[in-house]
Amino acid sequence: MLEIILKYLSLIIFEIWSLCLMMAPFLLIGMLFSGLFSIFIDNRLVLKHIGSKNFSSIFKSTIFGVPIPLCSCGVIPVAATLREAGASKGATISFLVSTPQTGVDSIFLTYGMLGPVFALFRPLAAFTSGILSGMIINKFDDDEHNHLPEENNNKDIKQGTAIERLKKGVKYGFYTLPKDIVVPLFQGVIIAAIISILIPPDFIAQYFSSTSNVMLFVMLLVSLPIYVCATASIPIGLALMGKGVSAGAVFVFLMAGPATNAASINVVRNILGKKTMFYYLGLISITAVVFGFMLDSFTAIVPPLMSADLHDHEMKSFGTLLLTITFLLILANSYFSIFGGDMNKSINKKETLEFSQTISIIVDGMTCSHCKESVETAVLGCEGVEKTSVNITTGDVSVFGNNFNESLIKEKIINRGFAVK
Repeated sequence: MLEIILKYLSLIIFEIWSLCLMMAPFLLIGMLFSGLFSIFIDNRLVLKHIGSKNFSSIFKSTIFGVPIPLCSCGVIPVAATLREAGASKGATISFLVSTPQTGVDSIFLTYGMLGPVFALFRPLAAFTSGILSGMIINKFDDDEHNHLPEENNNKDIKQGTAIERLKKGVKYGFYTLPKDIVVPLFQGVIIAAIISILIPPDFIAQYFSSTSNVMLFVMLLVSLPIYVCATASIPIGLALMGKGVSAGAVFVFLMAGPATNAASINVVRNILGKKTMFYYLGLISITAVVFGFMLDSFTAIVPPLMSADLHDHEMKSFGTLLLTITFLLILANSYFSIFGGDMNKSINKKETLEFSQTISIIVDGMTCSHCKESVETAVLGCEGVEKTSVNITTGDVSVFGNNFNESLIKEKIINRGFAVK
């Protein structure tokens, strides 16, 4: 029995290593482009352009959303910030629908693991679904909350010399972004490896070949409540296709999985209302199934060009091994920084002596650097607050200042989509 367990464990470990060999070059390129992209576009720039209830704001929010590397957990606090500052429901939903489906990093990885058909289809579907969702929300959902962003939110934060901005971009691409995806990415890789090893080849094709359209809805039901980011969903999708799942059904998983999960659905209800939440779920479900059916129809004529079999690598060169080791070191550094590094540093106790008021709040729902930044900006935006310290691991938020309103601070945090204890 022990021998069998060790055999399967070694196969799974080898499969994980094989997936890392495939991912490393494309994810490193994606991280680089994400960092360069962050130099020119940030949340405040997006905020300037989507305050009106019209098609232009929907179009702009979708254009901004498609390439930004935010997963479904990271996009929620950003969307809550946009909504609080005056973005229409339609523009907010467009951003919520289009952003988590893709990102510069996931587009490169999609190309590397699933081929050019998927790599082109994912951003096209994200853009189309974002536009349609925003238009329908603005048409059928009443929206009284609509005003232009305040002037203090329009400040250009991309200041500094070209070298300083480049350093910030590199830091974001190879340090901040990996911290947001490291945990779900490795969860996705492990799940993909288990599927590849434990499910027999063509198992799904053999037993479910006559119900391929039904698989679209099965994958939708699986995708809606679970959390999987756009990048982590790719190795799982590759493993599912290797077991006979159609390209369209896999695409439903790639589209609906990152755009929704149980937590994000609840937050959408809180910040946009119950009616909009049902629109949000319905629009994602319909567009995912439609695009899945379209992809199945297309691949019936032109099969997708996928990567070679996981065990048939042409990339066993020294360069590929070096890239893979670099990739793993970046992820390892990101992992350790989350659970004990600078993301959780607190303010020096000596610095707090100058403040007359100090409170500590426990906040649930923070999962990435974007969540941390959203909570920090919400707290620092309250009158009387001078400094704050946010610990993602414990959820502890320390607030320092003079004569601030604790209830208002909690309300601001809740409005960003988090729960306060």
